Amino acid sequence: MNVERWLKVRKKAWDELDKLLSLTDKDGVGALDRKQLQELGRLYRSTSADLSRARALKLSGDIQVYLNNLVVRAHNQVYQTDKNRWKDLFSFLWIGFPRLVRENILYIITSFLLFACPAWVGYSMVQKNLNFAQYEISRGQPLVPEDMFNSIEKKQMWTDAVEGKNALAFSMISTNNIGVSIKAFVFGISFGIGTIFVLLLNGLHIGTALGVCKIYGMAPKLLTFVAAHGVIELNCIFISGGAGLMMGAALLFPGQYKRVDMFKIAAKKAAGLFAGTVPLLLIAGCIEGFISPRTDIDPWVKYAVSLSTLILLALYIFAPRKLSGNTDSGVTEVK
Repeated sequence: MNVERWLKVRKKAWDELDKLLSLTDKDGVGALDRKQLQELGRLYRSTSADLSRARALKLSGDIQVYLNNLVVRAHNQVYQTDKNRWKDLFSFLWIGFPRLVRENILYIITSFLLFACPAWVGYSMVQKNLNFAQYEISRGQPLVPEDMFNSIEKKQMWTDAVEGKNALAFSMISTNNIGVSIKAFVFGISFGIGTIFVLLLNGLHIGTALGVCKIYGMAPKLLTFVAAHGVIELNCIFISGGAGLMMGAALLFPGQYKRVDMFKIAAKKAAGLFAGTVPLLLIAGCIEGFISPRTDIDPWVKYAVSLSTLILLALYIFAPRKLSGNTDSGVTEVK
């Protein structure tokens, strides 16, 4: 069989199925007339057969993923059951999101390295030359803002102002953390360049600030503040950055498909990755607002919270668990 000819012939049917599914995604099955419903069923069956053939022929992973997603989407429309949104949300958070993280761990590791390397550079550079902290890198703003630098110089932590304003701090911190994650995710549409910039810049800022604190003997206090919430917060930023990089990779390397088709596939998974970080960021913001700034809590308690969140997060992501119910979040696989 001529594989290229087969792909060219079948691609038309796949595009037709995708158009019908786009209508149902927007307005539900009620948006289709009787003829379109019949066509949806026919295309679903034929695409299922195409998926089986693609696997038998061991075609590229991109083709198999594309067909699998089409079949899953069509299956959910053809064999609709009454949906329980709360159950679907729980299934996604409990099963779909951790699976997405595991499947795309290389993007997340890359995101971590894009953050960690400039953080180390900033920390090292400021140890050699304190003036590096005043280097202006974006919009005339120094790596360490003047107010923050003056506070550190006076042996005071800028985070002290948060204590006693827990509710307000929780709201502001959660909004800020989600904002950074949104940028890392959304800027993936710029072929990943924006995501890389966000990760590099944030890493450089944090590393430089830590370096200044080290010079003035304030590093232990900063680390004590960050310890409780940092594990969840930073990992959420790495995951969101990985989601942005995934979209950028789809735009740069679309494989055998149109760039827009590969972007749609990647964007759905990337959106799932980002969505899963939102409740985690709310938890991190709560810890950062109510626990991290409190000076009446022993530092070892905060480090214990840090270790606990690390263990729980690792178990949440990597511990095996049974599938139950509908876990479709763009990650369901047809066997």
